Amino acid sequence: MNARYLLWISAPLALSAGVLWLSAQEPKGENKSAAVEGVKVSELASQLQSREKSLAQREADLRQLEQRLNTLQATLDKDRGDLAARERAVQEALAKVENLKVRPAIDPQIIRTYEAMDPTAGAQAMKELAGQNLEVAVALLAGMTPKKAGKLMDQLAPLDAKLAGRLSERVGMSKPKEIGA
Repeated sequence: MNARYLLWISAPLALSAGVLWLSAQEPKGENKSAAVEGVKVSELASQLQSREKSLAQREADLRQLEQRLNTLQATLDKDRGDLAARERAVQEALAKVENLKVRPAIDPQIIRTYEAMDPTAGAQAMKELAGQNLEVAVALLAGMTPKKAGKLMDQLAPLDAKLAGRLSERVGMSKPKEIGA
């Protein structure tokens, strides 16, 4: 218990003890004034007892509120931790998505090689390349001139329509990797 609670409890007890001690003293003077003082003392004692009960009830209510507050604080702390963990997970997922949108740099020589190939052979080579590394295939297709990439995609679509669609989507959704990044 802290000092405040002890003060709330001990002050009324001390007053009660003082009142009882005074009431036990022999009255000095007339019996009439002693009877009047006795009535006042008993009224004061009953008021003091009701005040003590009221204070004890308040103290009990305060303890209940304090327990409830502690429970709510613990729940809030737990929720804050959960929220922070979720926020970190979302940030990591966003970083992964951003990394997927960036295509790697491709040597211009390999791009020119694919552009020079027959579109049918280039489509077959692109299908094999995409099977091994889709990111490189996306970067290669994105680096080609639109006209030559279109011819290659015309030949790739009958071979593997899903792959052609994925490559088109990834090229459209990605951006070249910045130099120095």
